[in-house]
Amino acid sequence: MGNSMILLTDDLLLDYARCHRRAHLHHWGDRHHRAPEKDFVLKLRREHQQQIQTVLAGQRVATPEYSPQDWSAGAVATETLMAAGVEQIHRGILRWTEPLEELPQPEGLELVGRPTLLVKQPGVSRFGNWCYQPVNIKLGKRPKSEYKLVAMFQGLMLTHIQGATPPDPQLILREGSTHGVDSGYWWGKMLAAVTDCVRALRDAEAPEVFISRQRCSLCPWYDHCHGVAVATQHLSLVPGVTPGRYASLQGLGVTSLAQLAALEPQQVEPDIEPAIARHLQRQAQAIVENRPLPLGTAHPSPQPLAPIELYFDLEAEPDQDVDFLFGVFCVNHDKQTETFHGFFAEHPRDEPLIWQQFLALLHRYPTAPIFHFSPYEVETVKRLSQRYRMSQYPMRSLLPRFIDVHAWLMAVAVLPVENYSLKSVAKWLGFTWRDQGLSGDQTVCLYNQWLETADQEALAMILRYNEDDCRATHQLRMWLHDWSLRGETNFANILDRV
Repeated sequence: MGNSMILLTDDLLLDYARCHRRAHLHHWGDRHHRAPEKDFVLKLRREHQQQIQTVLAGQRVATPEYSPQDWSAGAVATETLMAAGVEQIHRGILRWTEPLEELPQPEGLELVGRPTLLVKQPGVSRFGNWCYQPVNIKLGKRPKSEYKLVAMFQGLMLTHIQGATPPDPQLILREGSTHGVDSGYWWGKMLAAVTDCVRALRDAEAPEVFISRQRCSLCPWYDHCHGVAVATQHLSLVPGVTPGRYASLQGLGVTSLAQLAALEPQQVEPDIEPAIARHLQRQAQAIVENRPLPLGTAHPSPQPLAPIELYFDLEAEPDQDVDFLFGVFCVNHDKQTETFHGFFAEHPRDEPLIWQQFLALLHRYPTAPIFHFSPYEVETVKRLSQRYRMSQYPMRSLLPRFIDVHAWLMAVAVLPVENYSLKSVAKWLGFTWRDQGLSGDQTVCLYNQWLETADQEALAMILRYNEDDCRATHQLRMWLHDWSLRGETNFANILDRV
């Protein structure tokens, strides 16, 4: 394997910049371990193509003809257009197979880049009195470092293909803003990243697994990597163990849950603050013992059950700046009834209507506490109250009724879970969502499906998912109530801190 040809594309380099293991699995991994792309990823790809079409609308571009994945033919067709001096080349292929003096051990490398555009600029190259500059259109809102590394990688190939250093690459982002990539700063970083990536790809062994919920959630290799982490009881499964803290723990020889559970906080000073070290130790203890632990030395005082309690969850489509579903699960403890209210925007323009409907429901129960899971719900209520300037329910009397169950949980308990998302915590409690595998990201896809086709099943799935989120929040609230009742000592005014 060490002497085999390595195909390094800009997509693979992008993956490496985000996760070394992901790039290795893309190159060498068993395809049976790779899950199909998630609907949300496919949605992002469609939006990216729409963005490119919008940017290029009305512009004259030349597109080389080649079969998919035929990089050799694509490169020849692209260089033919470059030699002809066309102004802009869309979907061009940059390919280089000769050794590069800039890279150590350059043999056995095939480099392929696919910039969104190659733009003709003044200069001198082997093609004539012009040269080409890579321009990439990206869906992100900010010029991420991995975008810049990829642009410089394309610049490396262009330098050799056209026999001239290109002008600084350009990035065109979601809001239409343009950002230049400082070649003087990013050239060395790109060469280092390419060198490290090639070295990793030549190694038969995949880089060590490290599970990061936010970074890994959309990766098609997540289930495979998570299985490896579970089998080895990897410390990245412990909430709060970041890559930096993991490196510090490794340096001390702490590589197992049992060792972390027995850790003395002073052992990791100054790399990890004592309070954080104590929390990591407590978290490991909860996992090893498979039981919840009080965050301090006592159980919190219970939040008394109100006659009527409301459980609130939102679904939003950020790209259209719309909150399209306000879900409220109403629990009447006196009458022993449960009712779900789903205020759904059949079109984004209906957001003010469902906002009014939501406020009217809250007004119907003026003393009921409103439980939710995350700060987002309250932030949204504040934002929409300013957007629509509706004073029928004064914010000063409404806001104190909101109780963030996630903040409450984090203030009083340590659970034997991998993370403190609603899905993870509710799963530990035994709660199951009716549509297995459905996520908040997928509800966005379902909403767009509804807008395009008025698919009633898509609407039903969105409503079920939102109701289950509300019910899961309710189950967690009741668990916190019951668990605190079992404690012998109270935490005074714990909810004041929440």
